[in-house]
Amino acid sequence: MPRAIILTAIVWILVGGSVCVASAEGRSHMDDPFEITADRITYEAERELYVAEGNVHVLQAGRSLVARWVAYSKKTGVGVAEGDVELVDGADRLLAAFMVFDIDTLKGTLYQVAFDSGSNGFRLRAKEMIRTGKNTFTVEDSVFSTCRCEPGEKLPWQIETDRADVELGGYGQLKNSTFDVLGVPVLWIPWMLLPIKSERESGLLLPQFQFGGRGGASFGLPVFLAPIPQLNITATPRYFVNRGFKQDVELEYVFGEQSGGKLFVAGLEDKTKQARSSFNPQRWGLLWEHDHFLPQELRWQTDLKLASDNLYADDFREMQRFKTFRFNESTTNVARSFGDSGGIGVMVGMRYADDLQGPSFNDRDEYLLQRFAEVRGDVQPGTARGPLGIEARVDSELIHFSGLRTPESELSGDPVAGPTLPDAGPIPAGLRLHDNGRFIDLGVNGRFDATPGEDGEGDGIYQPGEPLDERGTRMILHPRLARPTRIGSLFELTPELGYSQALYQTNAQHFAERGLVTARAELRSRLARDFALQKERSVHHVIEPRLGWAWLSEDLGGRRQEHNPLFIPQGQVAQSRFRALALENVTRDPSDRIRDANQLVLGVTQRFFTRDAARAAPRLAADLTTAVDWDFKQHGGLGNLYADGRLLRLGPFSARVRGAFNPESRAVKEGEAEFGVGVPFEDAFLRNLNLSARYRYIRRLPDFFETVRGITSTSQTGDSALNQIDLNSKIELTARIRFTYRAVYSLVDDGFIRNRGMIEYVSKCRCWGVGVGLYQERRVGFGGGLMIRFLGLGDDDTELFDGGFGSGLNF
Repeated sequence: MPRAIILTAIVWILVGGSVCVASAEGRSHMDDPFEITADRITYEAERELYVAEGNVHVLQAGRSLVARWVAYSKKTGVGVAEGDVELVDGADRLLAAFMVFDIDTLKGTLYQVAFDSGSNGFRLRAKEMIRTGKNTFTVEDSVFSTCRCEPGEKLPWQIETDRADVELGGYGQLKNSTFDVLGVPVLWIPWMLLPIKSERESGLLLPQFQFGGRGGASFGLPVFLAPIPQLNITATPRYFVNRGFKQDVELEYVFGEQSGGKLFVAGLEDKTKQARSSFNPQRWGLLWEHDHFLPQELRWQTDLKLASDNLYADDFREMQRFKTFRFNESTTNVARSFGDSGGIGVMVGMRYADDLQGPSFNDRDEYLLQRFAEVRGDVQPGTARGPLGIEARVDSELIHFSGLRTPESELSGDPVAGPTLPDAGPIPAGLRLHDNGRFIDLGVNGRFDATPGEDGEGDGIYQPGEPLDERGTRMILHPRLARPTRIGSLFELTPELGYSQALYQTNAQHFAERGLVTARAELRSRLARDFALQKERSVHHVIEPRLGWAWLSEDLGGRRQEHNPLFIPQGQVAQSRFRALALENVTRDPSDRIRDANQLVLGVTQRFFTRDAARAAPRLAADLTTAVDWDFKQHGGLGNLYADGRLLRLGPFSARVRGAFNPESRAVKEGEAEFGVGVPFEDAFLRNLNLSARYRYIRRLPDFFETVRGITSTSQTGDSALNQIDLNSKIELTARIRFTYRAVYSLVDDGFIRNRGMIEYVSKCRCWGVGVGLYQERRVGFGGGLMIRFLGLGDDDTELFDGGFGSGLNF
């Protein structure tokens, strides 16, 4: 064998065996063409020794090896390289002062090793790296980090370990390790087991820290388990200084070709004084998203969001996104679609609403009216066509409404008796069951601590929030017939006639019913034109004028609705814009008591599509719908003017506008206008600028009972009107500084509802970042926080400050 070929093969064996991250694919390139040069290459026949001296360079398929001296003994099978050994393989770079290797046993040792995984972002320094087998290594006195600081600077963070035993495709065992910040150990880890493979594998994840907050400082150590390929389990035991031990368990699973889900369960015995005095200290949270494709084209979907108490979302981060909700709804259902287009659907399910309102921890969950069983069947337009082009359309539902307890049980069976709730006062004598036993007249807060005359208590009129007392089953069948007809080449007319029948069986009424005649018609057209612009650009403009009519009868035969069961009350404030722009919302109203309707709507929808090249696909750039309605039943004439439009993107600009205006009263019913600009800069100082402002106005809001949860002395109804400005900004200064600000200003209260601002900085070496934030919220006050993150471990570094792990402090 030629000397150069033998020497090169030895060198690549040394290299391929030394780099612990070398893959099977990378080792398969050993047979690629190569080139070797050196100042001198000699061979000693007696010792069968090959030696390359001075500026040894080996090049092969994107790799290179540089050393001052390389030797190989064919007799012993041992190879040696020394003197500033440098291997470059793509983005990866390995340096070593000396390396020795046995080609027969594949064992070897490297000294004074420095490895930079440019492809994975981490760096490793070790006093000694020993290859003990084909895929096993021992590393002594090593330092690991993702920081890329200037030579001589202290690393912002690093993991330092005395010994690590690593098996490629298996595990790495780290012994006597520390997590250092600026060279100072802040956490000692006596032993760690980490997966060293591309496949998912069980092991310990990075610890999690939190400082401040309602629960005080906390520490969590996630354990990742992969018992089978289709299941991930992450168990995180946590300890809160104020609350005690808390266990989190998260399961991610897949099965079949499309099915899967995620389940999160947490529980603790809360040690705080507030928990023991105000509610059950055994607290828990449950989140479950499940999507299961069953046989016979059935599909089971579940979305559960449950917690032990109203304050859970305020106290624990897994549910913080729900803490501003009035109700947290959970659903589960099994559904199937039929037909080529899936226009026939059947669904069986249930819903559960968790009441999150109120100042006390004892809420209305037990006597809140729930949908414990729900069956639906629908035939959508265009699915079932019969003779003469007549379409059959059907809405049907069967719902059982009940609760865990009745409001009367809270009153010990007597509508004027004392309450059983521990934090409620005496019930005034006037708060009896009203409207033939349909509801208890407690006002919008719906609680048994009512005071007559406040928020609708004792007025005999139902307000949303008052407890509904009737329990039972409702069935609605709403068949309709429609006949789409083309009128010439410009118009399409679709008349529709239907009958909505509701049947009830309740505890207060053994049987009740309601029948309504519904009618709807729509006449529409569609016009289009192309406008040529410069450089093969064009705009496609579509105009769709329409005339719509909706009619809904008084109950047939003179039967009135006011004594019907009350399971779904009609909205306190009519959603006039939604109804006018989609008249099916009028004829398919789900309420139990529906007012007559006779409404006419004239509207025009315009859409603008842009095309950047002759054969490019058109892209929707903007749309605008304007309409006016006449309500001949409720208002006796002209109704409102409506507008709903979007500018999706015009260069750096985007916009949104919508609203409703009554010309007779000259009053704006609702309005919203939003404008945004996003501009990237190539300037070294200003990198990116995103600004948006939104104005929202609603003349009348429904009454809601709002409180600061957990503060029993604070309670009030919500705002009666909405008139506010929302501001958002995100400014990236240089490549490492970002400023974000969000504010909501109320023109009703003449003050800020919410202010949140944060300045974030990422180090030059992009391995750590710090953020300082301040906030102000109405009814909560001022606060702020400090967040420190260590970046480069599994995060996406395309974002400035989104990712990594770290700790924070709230105050």
